Amino acid sequence: MPSFKFMTFHDVRAIDFTNTSFSDSHMCVLADYLNKNPRLYSIVLDENPFTDSSMQILTNALKRNTTVAHLAIRKCPNLSDKGLAELLKVIADYNMVLFQIDLDEGKFDEDLAS
Repeated sequence: MPSFKFMTFHDVRAIDFTNTSFSDSHMCVLADYLNKNPRLYSIVLDENPFTDSSMQILTNALKRNTTVAHLAIRKCPNLSDKGLAELLKVIADYNMVLFQIDLDEGKFDEDLAS
């Protein structure tokens, strides 16, 4: 995915991976990048086929990341309440920076999404 190469060599603050077939293997690369704590503050992953397993990979990176403040995960058909619950646990227990998550209305358990 060419965007990763661009991110590595430029001071990217926001990245939009909307509808790029972003999959589980791509999430590993993104997590490795986030582990370096870059100045990236916004990630848009809308309309992609990654799974709850990918969300767990991302949330592990977000435990240590201190810059990402916005995450969009709308219209991701393979993401379920399990993945969202993992993300919310990391925000509650570890990450004090991530404050905006864009979700599909009505897709997730109401108690989780509120």
